[in-house]
Amino acid sequence: MYHYLFKKPPIDLRKVSCCLLTKDSVYPQEILDNIAQYPFGEILILTNSDSPYRKHGLFKKAKYDYIYYQDDDAICPIKELVELSKPDILNIAMKPKHIEIYKDKKMTMGLGWGSIFPKSLLKSLKKYTDIYGEDEVYKRETERILTSLNYPQNRLSLNIVDLPSATNPDRLWRQPNHQDFLLIVEERCNNL
Repeated sequence: MYHYLFKKPPIDLRKVSCCLLTKDSVYPQEILDNIAQYPFGEILILTNSDSPYRKHGLFKKAKYDYIYYQDDDAICPIKELVELSKPDILNIAMKPKHIEIYKDKKMTMGLGWGSIFPKSLLKSLKKYTDIYGEDEVYKRETERILTSLNYPQNRLSLNIVDLPSATNPDRLWRQPNHQDFLLIVEERCNNL
């Protein structure tokens, strides 16, 4: 039954929707091979995405009460993430350096190195959109907003393996205005 783990996890992957998004025409095979080792209830993939916000369309389509998400530029240690996950909370894989960077913040950098969370937490975004709407900040930074509105999270220091594409110039974190958006989100969420 749980052949991929040593012990029964608190979250049954057979009842988790795995949602994947890429701007490329094909999802990276290295990630698909890693994911194929686990018995996700369903796998939803969107290719040729024009916005990181499009993942929320997949989240809405997900048929299970829990969602697994990761970006298309890293291999997440899914086994460890599942073993250390807690029900009813955001479970977020992070690199040790980023755990330190975000230790005094409600928000994290997002969900992209691997995350498992109850789909119901997405309803918390309404608190933000009721005040600020769905502007470009919201569509670019929905993950940071989600983490801020669902604090504390179960932040897990795990061994994430970056793919070469993680440092491509088109990645959000490489954009010149990346820090500006972080400050806007932090200020807005602190005022909610």
